[in-house]
Amino acid sequence: MVDWLAWLELGNKAARTLYAYERYAAALLRDWPDTDFADFADTHLLHTLKKYPPKSRHIVKASWNNWFRWGFKYARRIPGNPVDLLPDIRYKANRAYDLFTDAEVEALCALSTPDGELQTLMHWAGIRRAECRNITGKRIDFAKEQVIVKEGAKGSKQRLVPMVSTLSRAMADLFQLEGIGRDDYLWGHRPGGGQSVRRDSPISDTTFDSWWKRCLVEADVRHRNPHIARHSFATRLRRLGVPMEDIQQHLGHEKISTTSDTYVHADFSERSSRMREAVGDL
Repeated sequence: MVDWLAWLELGNKAARTLYAYERYAAALLRDWPDTDFADFADTHLLHTLKKYPPKSRHIVKASWNNWFRWGFKYARRIPGNPVDLLPDIRYKANRAYDLFTDAEVEALCALSTPDGELQTLMHWAGIRRAECRNITGKRIDFAKEQVIVKEGAKGSKQRLVPMVSTLSRAMADLFQLEGIGRDDYLWGHRPGGGQSVRRDSPISDTTFDSWWKRCLVEADVRHRNPHIARHSFATRLRRLGVPMEDIQQHLGHEKISTTSDTYVHADFSERSSRMREAVGDL
């Protein structure tokens, strides 16, 4: 398992993917501690997979498939892939995304410094939570009016997101008022609850979640998780007429189907308006 994870890390798999893969592989090893890697059969996998809820089984199966495919095809350590003998597991969640409205985005972006400026960055650059935590001053390129977003397990990949005027002004205010330098992290933290803000290291997930919840309370905005800001960003761009291919690049998706099927949504009011316009007085 350690060799496989090292192979994935060298292939620039995201840290969150490595964590999930290790956890699912470890569950299999805990269930069958006396079974060698080459001796795993579909029966072992079936009984462990049954312990997971139906909505998670396809994800677990996919991670195991990556592991055993590596062992069979690349590392040549096993005679075959036992996952090939498992049944097809298809699960498609019927998700109804509760996007932020334009008024809610405006309220969040209007919060006092530095909260409002950081909210503006999230809602007008579409960056992920981990990307927020790890972004530094040198990643805001005022000269070229772009945000340089680090991607991947170690930030070896990057994408460029244009800064609209709203975001450019917010970042200029943030840098001036907070005195942010090139190597400073934009999301600061106060160790031990003190008054002094430190920006020499990324904030933790827990600290970020606390900041996010506080912002929503102060802006009187109903709670959604931070990733919904990314969905709202994509949907807003599409509504403004930005081509899907451009939105794909802004979000950093490898496949445009991910952008169109998962991140761009039409809310009920939009669908209702288009239907009434099409039908007219009929």
